[in-house]
Amino acid sequence: MRSRWNLIALSALTIASAAFLVACGNQSAPSTNGAGETAAKPAETKPAETKPETAKDPEAAKGKLVFIQTGCNACHMNTAVGDQYPDLRGLYGSQVKLKDGATVVADEAYLRESITNPNKQLVAGYPPTMPPYGYLKEEQLNQLIAYIKSLKDEQPQYKKKE
Repeated sequence: MRSRWNLIALSALTIASAAFLVACGNQSAPSTNGAGETAAKPAETKPAETKPETAKDPEAAKGKLVFIQTGCNACHMNTAVGDQYPDLRGLYGSQVKLKDGATVVADEAYLRESITNPNKQLVAGYPPTMPPYGYLKEEQLNQLIAYIKSLKDEQPQYKKKE
């Protein structure tokens, strides 16, 4: 009898855990139409700046998925903490002022270094809180850089509060 209750409790816990994980996993993942294409979504109630425009370039689209899957969106371009981390919109090709007073151009080399070794060149006004993403495969890194490059014509929505 006791083993039956243990089995029932374990089953209920498993179902509850699965429901929780499904609910969490669907919040930021884009839905697809079964053919690998992103399905059209109805108008959302969140402001447009919370979700960057869908990338048109296939590599940039894959990079957007890497951006979400690795949790970059938890800090960058997030409405809750957007002013606490550099906004990546309009970053590529722009001048970036560093903590040491130097200014660099946000080119591919800068983006690569900032992703894999983020504490090497700290952006002025921001703390060194980003973890290194050196574990990304070269393909993922290139896709992520392509996504950030695709945001170059967008206006940053968040500025550091001075």
